[in-house]
Amino acid sequence: METMRMFPLGNPLIPFTLVSLRIFEPRYLQMIAECRADTSTFGVVLIERGFEVGGGDVRAGVGTVAQIVEVSDLPDGERAVVAVGIERLDIVEWLSDGPYPRAIVERSQETAAPGSFGRIAAIDEQLRVVLSLLSEAGIDTGPVDHQLSDQAEVAAHQMCGLAPVGAFDAQRLLAAETTEDRLDLLVSMLDEQRDLLMALLGDGRLD
Repeated sequence: METMRMFPLGNPLIPFTLVSLRIFEPRYLQMIAECRADTSTFGVVLIERGFEVGGGDVRAGVGTVAQIVEVSDLPDGERAVVAVGIERLDIVEWLSDGPYPRAIVERSQETAAPGSFGRIAAIDEQLRVVLSLLSEAGIDTGPVDHQLSDQAEVAAHQMCGLAPVGAFDAQRLLAAETTEDRLDLLVSMLDEQRDLLMALLGDGRLD
């Protein structure tokens, strides 16, 4: 276990995906400056109720360790930060929010069960179908073509990051205890989306 600086957000960060942050609150400007000074990571966690600015929010118990990739200075002292998720974390205990949120966390080093990678290609094809249907409907979800890791646990997270799901469904995927559970949940979500999209497109009712 370790004490980690935390950044609550309105969307969860999926491991092995990027997040772009616009930092303007003094407490988070200080936090990012300290992370850069000691080359440390910080945690990203979903705000389940409340707002990103001002505090007083209710936060999820599972988040992601983020590593800073790039920091750019913006006008008026603000900063643009690009970070990448590197592993899942569990919140053990929240500490004081002064000068910024901190928590005692435990990193979750996940290893997929043997044979899990055999499912990846089929699920990825299912994901591509859903992304193509959304594109056909005129909804931009980013590129359909993508490359996945040859490690099952990494590829599973990458597909979850690409899946067109809302914040709370993304949190459910992140919080799954094993790669196998995560893949099962992702398949269920993609099945539901595919069936809905095909029905709506077939009826000509999708705006």
